[in-house]
Formats: sequence, C-alpha cells, structure tokens
Amino acid sequence: MGSSRTIMVVMGMLFFIMAPRVNAQFFKKLKQQAEEKLTEKANKEVDDIFTENKGTTKKEEGAKELGTVKTDENKVVPPTTVPQSTTTFNESDYLVYKSPDPAFHDVYVQKFKGLPRFGSCNFYTMPNNPKIPVSTPEVNEKRVKMKMGYNAFLLLARMHTLKNHFKVMDRTALTPISKPLVEDEVKSNMAQGYLMNFAFLMGTDALKKEYFMNDRNGDGNAPIVSKWGGQYADDFTENEKYVAFVEKYLDKILQWTQTFFEDATEDFQFVVPLEFKGSYDFDKNGFWVQLPTKRRSSYSMDFGSTRDNYFFEFLPKTPYGQQIFNKTQQVEHINAEVLFKMDPAAAEALINDKTKNPQMVVKVKVVYEGFRPENPTIYAPKYTYHLLDPIMELYSDAGLTKKIGEINLQNLTYKGTD
Repeated sequence: MGSSRTIMVVMGMLFFIMAPRVNAQFFKKLKQQAEEKLTEKANKEVDDIFTENKGTTKKEEGAKELGTVKTDENKVVPPTTVPQSTTTFNESDYLVYKSPDPAFHDVYVQKFKGLPRFGSCNFYTMPNNPKIPVSTPEVNEKRVKMKMGYNAFLLLARMHTLKNHFKVMDRTALTPISKPLVEDEVKSNMAQGYLMNFAFLMGTDALKKEYFMNDRNGDGNAPIVSKWGGQYADDFTENEKYVAFVEKYLDKILQWTQTFFEDATEDFQFVVPLEFKGSYDFDKNGFWVQLPTKRRSSYSMDFGSTRDNYFFEFLPKTPYGQQIFNKTQQVEHINAEVLFKMDPAAAEALINDKTKNPQMVVKVKVVYEGFRPENPTIYAPKYTYHLLDPIMELYSDAGLTKKIGEINLQNLTYKGTD
C-alpha cells in the first residue's frame, strides 16, 4: 500500500513538472490548427467570390437563353438586398447607370479610364494577401452592388437585343409555350421570362414584396419567390400581378435597355489576369505572356456567361489587329505568346512580391452582330470585339494602380521567333 502511494505521489510530481511544456505544446498545436482553419475558410470565401457565375451548367444556360425561370414555386428564393447605408462610392471607380424609377436599383459597374471594366474584376482583397477578401460592411456593400450591377448590365443588354420580342410580347396575359412552336408565342414567352428576371434582380425589397410575395397571413413574413404573385399564387393572381407590373413599369424598362449597346456597340477596358508562361527569359530580357485575343474560356471572366460573353470572338478592324490574328493562326504561334520586356532586377522584385495579382488591360470595342443562326428558337446573341488601342498596359494589382509596363501591339516579339 505504501509503495503504491509513493508511486502515485512521484507520478503527480512528474505531471506538474512536465505540465508547462506539455500544455505549451498542446496549446501551440491548437493555435496552429485554428489558424489553418481560419486561413482555409478565408481562402474558400474568396474562391467562392472569384468563381461566382463560372459554374453554370449547360442546362442552366439553356434556361437563361429561353428566358424562363425554372425555380420551383415552393422553393424560397431569398431576395437580393442592398444594405442601406451612407457609404459614398468613389466615382473614379464606378460607372453608374441611373435607374429610371426608384422601384429599381441603379446599375454599378467598375470602370477604368472612363470605360466599363469587364473581364477580370477587382474583388477588394487584403493589400498584403490577394487571396483573402477584405471583410468590412463598406467593402461587402461594394461587392453586393458590383455583383448585382454586372448581372444587370448583361441582362439589360440582352433585353435590348430582344427589342422585337418585346414588341410582340403579350401585355395582357402570360404566354405558355405550345406545340408546334409558334414564333410570336416563343418570343412573347422569352420576353416575359427576361422581364421577370429583371424585376426579381433589380427590384427593391418593396417592389418584390408587392409582386413576388403571397402574403396570405397578412403578417408580411411570407417568402419572396421568383413567381408573379408569390408562392402558391393561382393562375389568376399570377397574371394579375404580371399585367399590373407591365402597365406600370415596362415602357420605362425598355427605354432603359437602350442605354446598353445603344448603337449595337460598346467600348470596354478588357482586363485579363496576367500569367507568365515559364521562367524569366534572360536571353530576351523578359517574360512570355499570352495575348488576351486567344482566350477561349470563361475561366478568367467575372460576371459573364458563356453564351453572352463579349470577348470570345476576336474580329480585328485595324492593321495591327489583323496582323495579330494572322500570326496567331499559324501553328507555331497558336498559343499567342509574346515577349513582355522587363529589367532583370524589376522582374526579380515582381516574382518575390507576395502581394501581386498581375493584370493586363487593353481597350476594345464589342459589336453586337445579331442572333446566331445555329438554333433559331434560342435567339442567342453573337458578339465580336476588336482592339481600339495598340498599347496594352500591365499592372501588378487588381486595382490597376501599380503599373509595371506596356506591350506595343504594333511591335510584338513572338515566342519561337529569332
């Protein structure tokens, strides 16, 4: 008994002697795990932001093109709200397309040198880590406005391409699709679908409650869903709400759509993430980069669908643009890799800069060419673009404030050329 008691006393003393070191290691490990989890969560949040609208399936794209909303009427769709605050937006950062009626939000898109910025956007990340978003009420409000604004720009521009659809749209009742297909019915159904998408995206909370809420209990707590009249609305209520909306707002909305691609063209600053193809080339004193004219996927496009993307078809209108097009059609230059001259010391500093998020910018004109003929019932728009400025600028940050150089598109050195 005495021996056992002695062993227990000795073990207790050893525990208290070792406890500080063990506890320190234990808490250090806990801290490390917590930090890793926070970093992982932050990275996931910014990934979610950067990949917004890039995971659209073909089925979903088809639904968008038909202008019909596939949301189950029993599925609650939370309203898109814009926090009301006194935040002042820097006019040097945004273009504002003013709403024709206070029932709809203004359209905000980022701008650069006076033009809409499209392609790669600025998502307001930490200055010392471009993978982690700044999370403050003011910056979060900017992101909400930006997300809504770009989607609204695309939607209003698309509605402008469907102006003839709206001319035949039935204003007195919702149009079902029947078989065999009747052209005017297809057009009317599509226009009505886009109109509802617009109202649900851009309407204020008050408007959504009026047209998309079925407040059967009278307490104002019914869900807002993307269906005229709201959840469980009958056919009569659905048509009644649609007709009331059309009578009050349609003409104003159609007038607003003419602001977008007014003469079937729109000038943009086309921004593309800058990727260095391989290591620094000491023989040529520079990096090899890919021209934006060879981009063929929506990976680097923020807030742009595959069908409506403005930058998929490069159709040059200038001699230097035509030279780029001809050169990059050749097998040996199919990847369109050109030299970006940079001093070795500056290149080393850029490589070691952990805060960099390099971008390249070029001024372009996008032209709406009409509907694609492949599938006439889809009325898919065709866009082409061409270069407006032979100077492409390169920046080390998404805010486009730290310029690192230029590439003269009239005097290019292609990889593989001696």
